[in-house]
Amino acid sequence: MKLVLIFSLFILATACKKQQSEANWLARVNDRLITVDEFRLFYELDPNFGVNSSGLPALKTELDRMIDQHLALILAKERGLLKEPPIKRAIQWEKRQAVLRAYYRTKIGQNIHIEQADLRKAYVQRNEQVYLRHLFTKDEKMAQKWFKELKKDSSLFRRFARQAFHDSILAKNGGVLGWLPIAELDEALAKGVDTLRQGQISRPIRTRWGYHIVQILNRKKPAIFREDEFLKQQPLLEKWLRRKKGLALSQKFIAQTIGRLNPQPDPQLFLKMWLAIKGDNNLEKMQLTREHALTSPLLEKIRRAMKNDLASPFIHFKGGSVSLAAFLGLLQEIPLTQRPRFKTPRELSLQLAKIFRDDYLYRQALKEGLDSDPQVLAELQRFKENQLYYYFVNEIVDTLKIPAVVVRYFKTNDQTAIDQFPEITKFHTLQEWQFNKAEQILHQRLRRSAPEIEIDVQKLQEENKRINWDRPIRMFMIRKPS
Repeated sequence: MKLVLIFSLFILATACKKQQSEANWLARVNDRLITVDEFRLFYELDPNFGVNSSGLPALKTELDRMIDQHLALILAKERGLLKEPPIKRAIQWEKRQAVLRAYYRTKIGQNIHIEQADLRKAYVQRNEQVYLRHLFTKDEKMAQKWFKELKKDSSLFRRFARQAFHDSILAKNGGVLGWLPIAELDEALAKGVDTLRQGQISRPIRTRWGYHIVQILNRKKPAIFREDEFLKQQPLLEKWLRRKKGLALSQKFIAQTIGRLNPQPDPQLFLKMWLAIKGDNNLEKMQLTREHALTSPLLEKIRRAMKNDLASPFIHFKGGSVSLAAFLGLLQEIPLTQRPRFKTPRELSLQLAKIFRDDYLYRQALKEGLDSDPQVLAELQRFKENQLYYYFVNEIVDTLKIPAVVVRYFKTNDQTAIDQFPEITKFHTLQEWQFNKAEQILHQRLRRSAPEIEIDVQKLQEENKRINWDRPIRMFMIRKPS
């Protein structure tokens, strides 16, 4: 079985920090304390943070959103939403991921040691800056189309940038991001940039946000080692080194645990499953014409086609097996957005192997009691707050009445809307305006319950001084709704 890396899980595991003491709280919401580190992680993971504002106003807006997310969870509990099957399934899935992160943290994280010499070496290696421009899309086909056209004519970059970005700056400047330290780029993007010659246009690079096409316009390395700059970058460099070392250790860990089990799908049952998915018995043409996902109707179709095989071992591994019925049940519990997507038997086989791997390690983690780990519980709390907040926001979006003048503004650039809605100029699409309006309405509703809220303004000001607001263009300008 080809090993599937657990890189994304490890990044999240190492990014999260333990709850700090009560003395370090930034905000109180009823009996809930929000620490500085919790808030920092919250805004660092928000791609929209600081897009339309900066400084204290941006931090205050972000803290308000974090507080609203906690209040949304309280409201959801009052309405009994946590008992709804789709929400229960999503929460259970996130719990599994949090437990897995804790398992990797205990098995891998404790073996990562970063020395001062490593950090200084990384500063020199990673402080090279690149002047680049990029295109972004969530559509892989669109990314491939752009790349093919750019190979023929690189001057099309500006035209495609206008298609790629709603943001006026990137749309007008051709996707130019300016000078950026390679260490600040997403790991996958940094790896792609490292392989490029000056002027070369990359193939589509996949990150957790989507697909990027990058062109390096210039490069420069630091002329001298600046101690003050090194100290400023040290936290970022340490994160980067931990990811790099964690990736190597995770590969070794998987080889030692899952590798020796050698899990394999039963060849005959897997073939039956594939033919059931295809809907025919043509063995000459095995690839699907389009990408499929293991939706609930498709899983039910497999069950009906293989009803006589449900009790048979589907996954064989050293020392045991998993029946087809049990494995289909496991797939059914996975949220639809996380289920395997595939066009070929090999793609499906690799993803089924990953699901077995994660389920096996999850069970090992449960034996060690990691489902009660404080950090797991904290991560699960944040997930619930986040998901229920956006549940309510989308509920408002679905029922929001949009004034005709607003529709005309985004459709024909009718400026008369500005008098009535002066903030409308901040938005580039009607959907973006709707989402922002829904957030405002939800904010007002959540505050009607008069929660007890206290904010340490001094700590918020200190956090503002810590952030470098000089860069007006952020790496990923992806606005909600996505």
